[in-house]
Amino acid sequence: MTEDPILRSSQNPTLKRVRGVRDGLEPQVMLLEGERLILDALESGAELESLLVEEGKPLARRLEKHPRLRRVVPGLLAGVSSLKASPGVLALAPAPRMQRAQDFAPGPDRPLLVLSGVSDPGNLGALLRVAEAAGAAAVAIARGSAHPFSPKALRGSMGSALRLPLLRLESASELERPGLRHALASTAGGQDFRRFDWRGPLCLWLPAETGAAALEPPAGAEPVSIPMQGRVESLNLATAGALLLFEAARGAPSGAARTATKP
Repeated sequence: MTEDPILRSSQNPTLKRVRGVRDGLEPQVMLLEGERLILDALESGAELESLLVEEGKPLARRLEKHPRLRRVVPGLLAGVSSLKASPGVLALAPAPRMQRAQDFAPGPDRPLLVLSGVSDPGNLGALLRVAEAAGAAAVAIARGSAHPFSPKALRGSMGSALRLPLLRLESASELERPGLRHALASTAGGQDFRRFDWRGPLCLWLPAETGAAALEPPAGAEPVSIPMQGRVESLNLATAGALLLFEAARGAPSGAARTATKP
């Protein structure tokens, strides 16, 4: 009997697997929703294991010709989507392997961002996007942080999670080495970020949303703060990270960062 090329049942094994990946049962597999994110994954070298598209939905040529493509009756993808409104196209792909932090050597002109205990996947994804935009060398993700390849983090990063070097960090000692400085973002009491010496090699530590880091930076880390006006006590994590990273890029040697404006 010939297999029906169109998925018609919510009990199909492929759709059941998508639900499992959505719910975090296979952290080594990514759930990619929407054409743009899927195309970003393909550009980064990902191999799609499944590509599901609702019947009648037009696709980019590269996806229309993909060998893993299967059409699905309308409405089924909404039941497995991580979004309130399914875009009608999703894919599964193996998550990239993260490097060990101890094997990465930051250069002199681009900081290494360290995320310590950032448990909200949306915040983590937004910070990855900022890190790529600001020209960070890589992002080290400490234990206790959200998974960078979870659906929400992937969406928040707008594909940056697939392009940036991401590092696993189990202990601060992995980043202790001669000549490597450490800056710790602090809500108060640190040096004004506009006067801070951002010359590297440098690790910029951003603590958790609550201010309590899962991993403390090495002894001797230099606190750096963003002065607040009025009655504002702090900024959200992504905004603070953006200010610090772009200031670090501005303080880097000429030519180390590209301008974001068109001539």
